Amino acid sequence: MLHAILGFISASLGSDETAFSALAQIEREVRPCQCADAAVQVLDRAKPDLCARLRLRFGSPVAEGLTLKILNLFLARYQFQARCAWLLSRPFGLVVDPSNACRLACPGCVHSARNEALHVFDWPKTTLTVERFSALLKRYGPHAIGVEFCNYGEPLLNLNTPSLIRLAKRYLLRTGLSTSLSVQRFDAEAYVESGLDTMALSIDGATQPTYERFRRNGDLELVFSNIRKLVGAKKAAGKRTPVLTWKYLAFEHNVHEIALAIRMARKLGVNQFLVANSYDVRWDDPEVRPAAIKARARRLDWPSPARQASNWNPFPDCVDGDAITNAFANPWNGQAVHTSARSSAHTCHWLYKNMVMDAAGRILPCCGAPGPEVDLVFGMFDGHGADPFNSEKHRQARSWFAGEALPATRPPHCARCKWNQNSVNIGARDVRSYFWCADKVFFDFRSLRILSGW
Repeated sequence: MLHAILGFISASLGSDETAFSALAQIEREVRPCQCADAAVQVLDRAKPDLCARLRLRFGSPVAEGLTLKILNLFLARYQFQARCAWLLSRPFGLVVDPSNACRLACPGCVHSARNEALHVFDWPKTTLTVERFSALLKRYGPHAIGVEFCNYGEPLLNLNTPSLIRLAKRYLLRTGLSTSLSVQRFDAEAYVESGLDTMALSIDGATQPTYERFRRNGDLELVFSNIRKLVGAKKAAGKRTPVLTWKYLAFEHNVHEIALAIRMARKLGVNQFLVANSYDVRWDDPEVRPAAIKARARRLDWPSPARQASNWNPFPDCVDGDAITNAFANPWNGQAVHTSARSSAHTCHWLYKNMVMDAAGRILPCCGAPGPEVDLVFGMFDGHGADPFNSEKHRQARSWFAGEALPATRPPHCARCKWNQNSVNIGARDVRSYFWCADKVFFDFRSLRILSGW
């Protein structure tokens, strides 16, 4: 019903009163371009008019920020479809570990007891500094739409994580993190006030004996206590964010407690319950086996997207106008364009859409874990030097997918990768949600299809 109403509103307004006509014109001009240089010229020509339209609704510097994010999506799509090896587009999704450490030892994880003994994965325990993350945002924040504060570490172990989230909000980014919540030092109020949009709670059981079969070293009562603190802090602040999702990995040993866990989640005040298919960790613990069950989600008290829209720009007076204005003033057509032959070969979406950085500043092409025989460290980011999204290994991997030969020595692991190459952590659904929350009328459904349909 809501979709039908919004669709009617968009149609009645007409394309000139939504983003659709401007976006459709850009799409028509970019699609036939035969080289990246031509596409860049189209986008630079479109920038003033698009920004002028956005200023009427958002003002500056938000309009400039949205213009950059929209044009970056067009350029990323063009270079993805052309299978370019060297990119002018920036990653529109950032996956960042605030902490590489974790006090749990779940089977199959970089922190499991077996990995610690055999050194299957290389994962230095360290903490992300505010300075390093701030530098990352200055380079990629103006063009990105979202950041996910988690990969293999426990983000709550970094006491500066709420500050990192608030920094991301200065660049108009959607923010989310995943946590076990099994931590002693937890400032619920700081997370509620940080501007965090979503928090996934990894809880795979409703009783301690079942829960700890996988979440080893985890304390379920501590987790429940921290949930109560979060829900209480949200109520005290009069906020509906962060939206809390209980994420339940389904194994053979815990499926019998799913119904009980749902009842507990509802009682605790969690907004959504998600039953997720677990990955296979039998190489680490043969007794922990995935359950043959269909993934499903259940809304418990989930705030509607309209409620979350108020959190899209929760600190309007703190938007980093200087960084956004500087990025806006730097035209793509003033930068070197590296051409490459167009290709329609299969490629990995990670190499064009998202970039991953661990707490040590190591740049990874995806959410895989590097190890002795899995060299997924593509570079380092210290705030200086060349663009790590165009590291030598990034370019080699993109070229290999496009059909070019790999170097004889130490080729990127992507050539042997068996991960899902069509799905990224921040993808099409996030693009739609981002612009819908920014302005659900101006970014009508036709506009959202243009921005996310690739």
